[in-house]
Amino acid sequence: MFKRLIETIRSEKNLSATIRAQLVDGLFHPFASLISGAVAGLFIATVLSFTANDALVENMAYAVVIIALGRIALGVYYLRSGQPVTPQNVNQWEWAYAIGGTAFSLCLGMVTFFAVLRIDNGAIHLMLTTTTAAYAASIAGRNASRPWVALGQLYFASVPMGLGLVLHDTVFYEVVGAALLIFMFGMTDITLAVRKTIINALETRELNKELADSFEQQANLFDGALKNMSHGLCMFDRDNKLLVWNPILCEILGCPPDRLRKGESFQEVLTLIHPADRDHFAFNGNVETDKAKANFEQTVQLEDERFVDVSSRQTSTGNRVLVFADVTEQKKAEAKIRSLALVDQLTGLMNRTSLQTAFRDVLENNTTDQEVAVYFIDLDHFKNVNDTLGHPVGDDLLQQVAKRICDVCMDECDVGRMAGDEFLVIQKLSPHARTPEILSSQIIDALKQPFNVASHYVRIGASIGIAISPKDGTDSGLLLKRADMALYAAKNFGRNRFEFFEPKMDQKAQQVRAMELDIKYALEANQFRLAFQPIVDANTFEISGLETLIRWTHEKRGRVAPSVFIQVAEQTGQVIEIGRWVLREAIRQASKWPTDTPIAVNFSAVQFQDTDFPKYLKSQLRRYKLAPERVELEITETAFFQDEVATLDILNQFQAIGVKISLDDFGTGFSSLSQLRTFPYHKIKIDGSFVRDLETNASSKAVATAVAHIGQALNIRVVAECVESKEQLEYLRDAGVSEIQGFHLCRPLNNEDIVSLLEIGKGKFDRDFLKEIAERSDKTAAQ
Repeated sequence: MFKRLIETIRSEKNLSATIRAQLVDGLFHPFASLISGAVAGLFIATVLSFTANDALVENMAYAVVIIALGRIALGVYYLRSGQPVTPQNVNQWEWAYAIGGTAFSLCLGMVTFFAVLRIDNGAIHLMLTTTTAAYAASIAGRNASRPWVALGQLYFASVPMGLGLVLHDTVFYEVVGAALLIFMFGMTDITLAVRKTIINALETRELNKELADSFEQQANLFDGALKNMSHGLCMFDRDNKLLVWNPILCEILGCPPDRLRKGESFQEVLTLIHPADRDHFAFNGNVETDKAKANFEQTVQLEDERFVDVSSRQTSTGNRVLVFADVTEQKKAEAKIRSLALVDQLTGLMNRTSLQTAFRDVLENNTTDQEVAVYFIDLDHFKNVNDTLGHPVGDDLLQQVAKRICDVCMDECDVGRMAGDEFLVIQKLSPHARTPEILSSQIIDALKQPFNVASHYVRIGASIGIAISPKDGTDSGLLLKRADMALYAAKNFGRNRFEFFEPKMDQKAQQVRAMELDIKYALEANQFRLAFQPIVDANTFEISGLETLIRWTHEKRGRVAPSVFIQVAEQTGQVIEIGRWVLREAIRQASKWPTDTPIAVNFSAVQFQDTDFPKYLKSQLRRYKLAPERVELEITETAFFQDEVATLDILNQFQAIGVKISLDDFGTGFSSLSQLRTFPYHKIKIDGSFVRDLETNASSKAVATAVAHIGQALNIRVVAECVESKEQLEYLRDAGVSEIQGFHLCRPLNNEDIVSLLEIGKGKFDRDFLKEIAERSDKTAAQ
């Protein structure tokens, strides 16, 4: 029993706040029982005051009355407040009741205890013991919902009374006292059982209320969802009678809201659908005979050209739910998406996807081996239009180009835009069709004429590559690739022309691919080596710098010239990885030289696409502890042709790091002079083509002299490369060139010889040492 009592007390913490509040509220009801306790106490006090003749007993009786009146006052206050116990104040009310009830029980038990032992009056003993026993029994049942309160009152009332009877010298009293103590334990068990019954009843009622609230909430939610859902919905019973529907269904079907009535048959509702669309409903309305068709999904187009998706599902009870969704806008969007997927939105022509599909269909349906020509058209100098006049003008130009191509091709060809400024024409070469030569010439002539775009007269041109099936292949992808090869050849031959695909173009492409793979392997196998060519001061012959050059000896190809593999590396993008390797190796080797001689590293125009290169440069300088001012990056003006803003941004990052920038191949581009205004270059290098022709070409002398004077005027050092004779050296020095570089002075040397040269010469140009190197150049030179 005591174990159950402990478990019961521990279980109190698992009660919900709502149930506990109800239990505490029950302590104050019925209120009449509180009043009866006070009356009983008053009766006891009155009787004892006349018969007890014992001050202690009388005073204890008066305490019973005072406490009883206090409990009545507390109950009256609680009832008049009109506020039942809440989860927030349940502890205060429970403790207030427990303290009053426990005090009343203790006083009542103590009155009986002292009266039995101190007063020799059997009537008083009978009155007190019966009153106390009755109170203890009733309180155990009344407050059983709060076991610790009920049992506390039971024990405080019964234990003193039972002890008093047991301690009396009368055997009858002793027997009754023992029986009362046993009775107390029995009442404990009854209290716990009653408490469990009450708690179970309250929890069941609370659960039922939660379920009822949940069902009501679900019903309200379902009703709200049904009325406000965007889809039309209706439900039929097993007899195909309408049970439920929502207002949007009437809107979708185009009928008045009061048109549908509960109990209507499926066939009556189906009359709301246009007769031409009823056949789309596979289900005929008979669940029993046509169960296989009870579940279906159909899209129908109503008479007003709206599209409606209808979905039917049969439930496990035999009811059937139909959902109607207006998908008109979705169908329009899908049609637009299909258009976007197949049509170039700028020109209205077929786009790449639809062109490739059309080309593949033409080839697959060509059962007579009729020739089919594909023309790959690329506009010449279109990028200049975008860069100078802006992309909106470029877009307008593309629209006019598309119209001119269509006007030339008429209905004889399929025309589309592949991407950017690339167009594709597909032509079946029937006996009456124009020949590829004629059609290509007409397209080129049409695009050669000036365009009036946004009040700008624009002249461009076009290059065309042509591939013909079945001669050049029967696969659409292969023919497009070969037409692109022919286009590349047309551009290399001067642009504004057309070229047919030839097998040697494919061979060249294969050679480029093979070279690309070899370069990849060379990077992985560390086959590249560096050589350094001294740059000498034209007046003092001191070594002012060393240009870094890359060398590659292939296992089968032998020595591969940089002009060969660098060109391929630039086409394939491998020059970015090569450039990083060259920079790292140059910095690593220069960091170990005996002098602080600067190194110059070529920086390809393609490398400007490597936007993280400045970070990489900075990390390598820090890694090998090389001063930034010892590094000079040589760029060409072609770097500005792609994106001048981006190029200048990277150059400014280089300048912030502290490295120097020189302009290489000066004089070969149409904008060389303008480049000197865009950035504060440290040096300019006269292109070697002018230096080689100094002795035979007066124009080359004039250019070399002019560049030297420009350098002097701008306070920029001028370097002449490819100096191969004493006469060239003396002329350039007299013209004012700052520095000299070339085979006349020294061929490129490997790192070991460069270290020796710097140690021997201490910065001077030691000709004797170079003579020694020349004698064994075949073995040690890096070239």
